[in-house]
Amino acid sequence: MKMNKVRLFGALVGAVALATTSAFAQVKDINVALIIPQSGPVMVNVQPAQYSIDMAVEEINAKGITIKGEKYRFNVKAFNEECTPNLAINAARAALDQVKPLHVVWAAMCSSTAVAIRQLLIDAKVVAINPTSGTSRFVGPTGNPYLFKTKEEFEWRTRDLVAYLKGKGYKRGAVIAVNSDWGNEAVKVLQKHAAQSQIELRVLNYDERNEEFSPMLLQAREYKADFIFQASQALDEQVAFLRAYQRLGIKIPLAGESTWTDDVPIKTGWDVINGMVTATAWLPGNPRPEVQAYVKKYTQRFKAVPGFNGPGAYDMVHITAQAFEKAGSLDTEALRKVLRTTTFTNQVYADGTIRFDDDGQAQFPVMVTAFDAKTKSRVLAK
Repeated sequence: MKMNKVRLFGALVGAVALATTSAFAQVKDINVALIIPQSGPVMVNVQPAQYSIDMAVEEINAKGITIKGEKYRFNVKAFNEECTPNLAINAARAALDQVKPLHVVWAAMCSSTAVAIRQLLIDAKVVAINPTSGTSRFVGPTGNPYLFKTKEEFEWRTRDLVAYLKGKGYKRGAVIAVNSDWGNEAVKVLQKHAAQSQIELRVLNYDERNEEFSPMLLQAREYKADFIFQASQALDEQVAFLRAYQRLGIKIPLAGESTWTDDVPIKTGWDVINGMVTATAWLPGNPRPEVQAYVKKYTQRFKAVPGFNGPGAYDMVHITAQAFEKAGSLDTEALRKVLRTTTFTNQVYADGTIRFDDDGQAQFPVMVTAFDAKTKSRVLAK
């Protein structure tokens, strides 16, 4: 297969290429391979991560990373994985071959590609941090991980969402989910927790990029579902789903994966989505100063509210910089030890405190939120 081209984000080009000026003459490089989609329909979800990485790298490089009195900066090369496992494997191989010396990998953005390149990264004995995948199958090896993840798992979100739905007295739900690796994993975890809570589910799958949801919604109504759970990563699918829901006059309460963001009601209006609940670690309206500073800067620069993949990616860059400084070295083992044993505070995602467990999975709480038409924002669900 043809190897993917190495490309840099526009702003990163400036952050890296300008390092040839005298101001950066004494600054050394920390070489980073970034394995991320740069094309395809998934970009609507990846772009917040891309923008946030871009923004964080600029911030870090402007200040510099101090290791034993010397200044370093991130030198980032991006490899296109297109959220496709075979392409991700090619991208990972290209990164391992072309970035020398390779100090850290930021990868991969999609659950299917994260799983596909996992063993390659472990065999290469490189430290990798994943900011966006919900799968539990990326991190490890247990006890002494090379692979870390700053994104919560499906398990956490689904556990808390199902507990909320059970608390509402719901006993049966219709699940309308995209037929993909991500969608199938979301459904599998939902079925597990629903069974434990004695909630009956009927699962209806659809192919990616489908925009005809009326037949499935009618089946959900005929099933007399207490709620409808929708699992989609694509904004166009979510918008089409809500428009069909509104057109049919369905009043069944809605729930969804954390991929449902404020971008949806911007297109559909807030009334149709009012009350829909999701479980997430990200609430843009969180009053913590770190959250509001990030949201303000992101919004001013990109004219949009950062989506669910943005804050974890932003934190990933800052955590990496802090870990190298604390390690006092570019040594892989020193970096692994710091990541395993350090509590990182004042972050943007979740409650701002991140510590990795023995598998390499970051630990923090999640919350159930609701879209609120009155405030035109997401709020803690009641």
